[in-house]
Amino acid sequence: MKLFVKIFFLSIILTGCTRHFSKQELVGRYSPYGYKYTYDTIELQTEGIYRRKVYDKNKKLQLDLTSKWELRDEGSKIFFHSFYLNLDDDLIRFPHLVQDTTGGGLINLDKNAGTIEFCVGYFSADLPDQNCYRKIK
Repeated sequence: MKLFVKIFFLSIILTGCTRHFSKQELVGRYSPYGYKYTYDTIELQTEGIYRRKVYDKNKKLQLDLTSKWELRDEGSKIFFHSFYLNLDDDLIRFPHLVQDTTGGGLINLDKNAGTIEFCVGYFSADLPDQNCYRKIK
């Protein structure tokens, strides 16, 4: 019986940690926080289109991209088509990095301090606040 109770509470904790969002909740503009080499905005639009602009630290536009996005896994993840993985790259020294938009990105969604966010870093699941984008209110 004790084992059943432990499994029951563990399943509640694990399923309670997954956030599910509707498409309408996600619509809006997102920007990474803590970046020093780039300024980046991702605007999610209702029709499954996103517009992205990435600027270098001198505020010169380096990427102006329009592509598709979709919700996956019952609203707990977002998938970006043609996604540039911006890890706060120094685009003045390495401008070619911004040209890599051929891959997609399947990213976990979350809510932090009441604000929707997603983190794109290689180790974002293990290191908090690494390469995270927050919805701008």
